[in-house]
Amino acid sequence: MTTHPCIAAIDVHVHAVPPALLERVGRGEFPGIELSSNGTSSMLTFVDMASSPPVPLSMTSAAALAASSAAQHVALQLLGPWTDFFGYTLPETVAVDWCRAYNIELVEMCAGNPHQLPMATIPLIFPSRAVAELHAARALGCHGVMIGTDLPGGLHLGSAELDPVWEAAAALDMPVLLHPTRLDVPGELNVAGLKNAVGRAEPTAIALTRLLYAGVLNRHPELSFIACHGGGGFAAVAPRVLRNHEIGWSETDVDVQEGVSRLYFDSVVLDPRLLGFLVEVYGADRFVLGSDLPFPWEPHPVATLIASDLGADATASIAHKNARQLYRLPSVPRCPACSA
Repeated sequence: MTTHPCIAAIDVHVHAVPPALLERVGRGEFPGIELSSNGTSSMLTFVDMASSPPVPLSMTSAAALAASSAAQHVALQLLGPWTDFFGYTLPETVAVDWCRAYNIELVEMCAGNPHQLPMATIPLIFPSRAVAELHAARALGCHGVMIGTDLPGGLHLGSAELDPVWEAAAALDMPVLLHPTRLDVPGELNVAGLKNAVGRAEPTAIALTRLLYAGVLNRHPELSFIACHGGGGFAAVAPRVLRNHEIGWSETDVDVQEGVSRLYFDSVVLDPRLLGFLVEVYGADRFVLGSDLPFPWEPHPVATLIASDLGADATASIAHKNARQLYRLPSVPRCPACSA
């Protein structure tokens, strides 16, 4: 696939694990997190969780991540945490220390590279500490925050306890990138790659529905909420979500359609036809470009966008204009392929 030579895209969906962070785990700085190795890659085990998959080596290298997208004419990557490392099962003190360390090391990982900016992680299940970490991460230089769909302890994205977190994210101009996660992976998803092939769709749809029924986006009009993977399975069930509300089964009286109109989505849907359909449904102003690097799901994000044949204005909006507005980026460097 080929790409337009001057599109200068912004990729908002990239995962990174700073090697310095793994070294700190190896030194025993975070009780409840254990480091192991298969000889070539590292794995982390968080309390009450199964061991993570091996960390892809390219995820620990800013240069490797940048090289993966340079040829795609991506001018800027937003590097966020790996979802397996959110640490939502950690005790409060460790969770706070872990998120602070991750953010510090991720900022350092991006330092000196004009083509990469860090996104934060926060101890979301401890709302007051999550608010404090949002402020600290913003001061460190993080742009936005990545969170997971599944939370322990009965919390969900519509829980009233999380309202201070959304208020802080909005006030700090920190867009929230929602990524599907599972604290417990059903056995049927542990074969044939089903966890990634189909298991990513349901958590996003459920999390977004809880968010919408709780009226979070209605109460926080300045909050920017971006759903990864084009919203996962949400688009397919959105009419049912709305109809469920209309017939009174959602047990809420908020304007759910207004909330839906406030959602943003990334472009990681792999098929130009599907991306074109989603843009037709929700509008080009509600989409931003993503790749899911270093994972090979969307190897040609810009080419997929162009192949959607949305027109020059819509393509530019999704490629970089919407992200520039959401992340308050006054300028974006030229893409490496064009500036060489």
